Amino acid sequence: MRNNTLYLPGFSQRLCGRRQRSGTQRLLAQASKLDGLAAVVARFIPEGVFAGIGQRNRVFTPWVTFCAFLGQVLQRGTSCRDAVRRVQAWHMATSRVDLDGNTSGYCQARQRLPLAVLRAALDRLARWCAERTRPADLWQGRVVKVMDGCGLSMPDTADNRAVYPYASGQKPGCGFPTGQLVGLFSLPTGHLERFVLSSWKAHEAPLARQLVDWVAPGEVILADRAFCSWALLALFQQRGVDVVMRLHQARAHQTGQVAWPKPQRPKSWDQQQWADLPEKLALRVVRFRVEVPGFRTDEITFVTTLLDKKQYPDALLADLFRRRWQVELCFRDLKTTLGLDVLRTQTPDLVEKEIHLQAIAYNLVRALMLAAAKQHDVPPSRLSFKGTVSTLRAFAPLFAPAQPHAAQRYQELLLALAADPLPHRPNRVEPRAVKRRPKCYQLLTRPRHLMIVSSSRDL
Repeated sequence: MRNNTLYLPGFSQRLCGRRQRSGTQRLLAQASKLDGLAAVVARFIPEGVFAGIGQRNRVFTPWVTFCAFLGQVLQRGTSCRDAVRRVQAWHMATSRVDLDGNTSGYCQARQRLPLAVLRAALDRLARWCAERTRPADLWQGRVVKVMDGCGLSMPDTADNRAVYPYASGQKPGCGFPTGQLVGLFSLPTGHLERFVLSSWKAHEAPLARQLVDWVAPGEVILADRAFCSWALLALFQQRGVDVVMRLHQARAHQTGQVAWPKPQRPKSWDQQQWADLPEKLALRVVRFRVEVPGFRTDEITFVTTLLDKKQYPDALLADLFRRRWQVELCFRDLKTTLGLDVLRTQTPDLVEKEIHLQAIAYNLVRALMLAAAKQHDVPPSRLSFKGTVSTLRAFAPLFAPAQPHAAQRYQELLLALAADPLPHRPNRVEPRAVKRRPKCYQLLTRPRHLMIVSSSRDL
């Protein structure tokens, strides 16, 4: 029944009520108000991931906040004010509503954004990439995953220091809280499967134990010497995963098949879990010499659970281990291109959310590269990550709902990515040096407020 009240014209639906729209309908309505970046994201992350979060009619809904936060990550150095300006532009272009430019509402919305939703979005992207692995990119018909770690820093706040303390040797007020991330990457696709976050004090090998369940039986794990521990090798072997790891410098073995006896139980291990591991490991030690001019190491020794020398000869394993360097390029894309090396959020909760947004942005770019590679039959390794980020920024306005032929523009985006492959550069060598000299500024040896006082006295 329609209530035509004279003293409240236009409020009949608010007084009498109406059937509530489903979460999917609300999200579709929200997505129609966003820009082209949101339309690209919706191709890989279903809108239903954000359904049922918050019932209030906010400007910064979870979907809007997520897209604005993601836009900050994809363009390094973008401030919260820039993100709010994007939301203002969305609303002015669709509803003609002028929003307040204050960043307070957006910052509060980022704090409300559930971490579980970001993890679900990351899982969806990782699954999308894994399902599109090309058979031609497999190694001996098997999926290879690479594991490695990196360090990262964040703003020097009391909350961050409580969870991520200073690295050793840093004076109070002169350093930055330091964290450590151990990631699991897919070698054929380059996407980030899963990661573990901790402070710099944790060792990489115990952190890697949390990633064992994310490697499927029959796959191959590739890692550096920091992960070459008896316990980690035993866990992977128990799960049915083969391992190729560089031999730890504390171990000395002749090449060929060896047997590693079970050591004493570490304090971090449960007694029952340790008892379930075998008494010895049957392994194979392979040594090969690097004869490429410019490479840093002349001889490399690694250990593997692939014992069949006829099926897996030394040269084949050596070629696989040389591809381990690909994970360093993946971390370069995360840290240098997207800005994971220096985080910007002020609390540990937001730090974890920012890292998840970095991982989502990274996998989103990898998904576009995989889509272009599969559409135009190009190896994904020949596509540029940084070039894909730049192309996505340039093409994003064309995917806005108000723009015509959005589907055709997406195909043109994939064509632009595939038409600009990287040159084939095997054994490429670049010196680990910079040409541009840094500015000769004084180093901060005391907290800044103390140096300001001393400088004012000198004046």
